[in-house]
Formats: sequence, C-alpha cells, structure tokens
Amino acid sequence: MAFISSTDVKVTLIPETVFGALPTTGNRYELPRKAGDSLLVKDGGEVVSDTIKPGRNANGSRRGNQSVSGSIELNAITAGVTDMLMESAVSGKYVANVLKAGTTDSSFTYIAELATDLFKVNTGCMATNFVLSAEAAGAVTYSFDIMGAKQDEAAAIAGTFTTTNVPDTAYEYIGSEVLNVTVAGATNLNFTSLSLNVEQARNARNTLSADYAKGLAASGVRNATLELTFYRETGVDYNALLNGTKQTVSFDVGTAGYGRKFTIYGQASTPSDVTEDDMMITVTITGAYNSTEGIALKIEKLP
Repeated sequence: MAFISSTDVKVTLIPETVFGALPTTGNRYELPRKAGDSLLVKDGGEVVSDTIKPGRNANGSRRGNQSVSGSIELNAITAGVTDMLMESAVSGKYVANVLKAGTTDSSFTYIAELATDLFKVNTGCMATNFVLSAEAAGAVTYSFDIMGAKQDEAAAIAGTFTTTNVPDTAYEYIGSEVLNVTVAGATNLNFTSLSLNVEQARNARNTLSADYAKGLAASGVRNATLELTFYRETGVDYNALLNGTKQTVSFDVGTAGYGRKFTIYGQASTPSDVTEDDMMITVTITGAYNSTEGIALKIEKLP
C-alpha cells in the first residue's frame, strides 16, 4: 500500500447527456491542474437528530442528501475543456463561433483519478461562477466555482471515450496578450488590469426517494460584471466617455484563429481614483440586456 501524492492526481471532465449520469461515450477532456488546486469535496448532508436520549445524551445523526462543491483554478488557455466550462457557466452552447449567455444549461462529470484503481466520480456538476482575471505583466487566469449532485468511488471507469488532451500549442496567456480593449468605442485607454465575473445561482432539486439532487435549477438573474483599471491621463473626459448609459465593452484574449473575444453590454459605474501614487482609475461595467443581441454577454472564437 502506497500513499497517494496530490501532484499525481489526474482530473478529466466528461460532458453529460443526462444530468447526473456518467456517460459511456463522448469527449473526455484533460483538465490542467494548478499546483495546490483542491479537488471537489463531498458533503454528506448530515441530518442531526433532536431526540433526547436518557441522561441528556444525543441521538447522533444520519447521512442525508449529498452534494459536491469546489472550484477549478487554471491559467488561461484556449482548449476544448475551457470552452465546455464557459458554456456551463453562462448557460449557453457555441453556435458556429459564438457563445451567448442564455438558458441552455449543461452538466458534466468530474473524475479525479487518485490511482489506477481508485477514482472519485462527481456527477451532475455545473459551474455557478466564472472569473477571468488579467494583470499587466502578469498571468491571465480562469476560475470556476462548481456545484454537483453526488460523488461516488469506483475502481474503474467503464466506457469508450475520445480523450481530448490540452494541445501543446495552448500556451498560457499573459497580460500582453489581452488585446483590443474597447470601451464605448474608445480604444486608446491604457489598462493595467481587468476582471470579468459571471455568476448564476443554482439550487439543488432534492426529492423524496433519492439521496442526491435530481437537478440543479438556476435561480435569480445572471450577474455579469467587468471591472477595469486604467491610468489617468490628460485630455480624456472619462465621465463623458463612461456616461452611465448602456454601452458596449469588449476585449480579446489571444490572437486571431486561436483566441476568444469577450463582449459585455452594460452600464458603467462612476469612474473613481483607485490609487493616487500611480494615478489609476477604476470602473465597473454591470451587464444589462441588449435587445438587439438578446443578451448581456457573449464570447466569440476569433476567426
């Protein structure tokens, strides 16, 4: 018997055709893990008894409906696995080269291979939050908060899958590869950081006769915000440019033929000084429905 090293754990994701059911065919995406990244955690949903036993003793608890939660952190790349996770996060599917935030929910199975004969199989997983962060002279990162229906252990994974590894050409993006930042038609602002946050609350649909959720239903509105930080310069009327009306903001991560364009429609907060030493300004764009596009957010593959 040997100890399991966390650095040897392999994680793969499989898109589900039926919520909560491990598929037996389809793509099986390699997930590139960051050092120190944690695996999904199972919650047993303990139901604590309030019965008083003799001598003031408690009556313990029983396992109730289980659930799964955690996060996926990775350096930004362009690969099938990141496209799949973004589809889950925004409740959409790529049509040709365009992914629009909508109401098409999708789930996936998250498999952690701890050893050749020990797998943790998390089914009915969905992304509830997606964050893209970019810093000048630094890395671009993705983060996905995940919730799922259940976790089982298995000695083997049955099925015939198409293994989809991250290609060698999928280099990790850095700040200099965040291009074409456009705010209300202006392309001349000098940005030092940006953070796109997409959040969709989901509630477990628990039922009698089952110890795990039969579905994860979306609740409330999808919140999409983009925070931008840029240098203050002379000759720019920031209040006139970011005037609080519905405007379009977009940026590219990567280059044509490989990268992705992110577009958010929304209103800008009042520009405010974030630090006097470097004379920077920060503004937050809050996503708002665009009737022409029928969305507040879209992601496109750069042709």
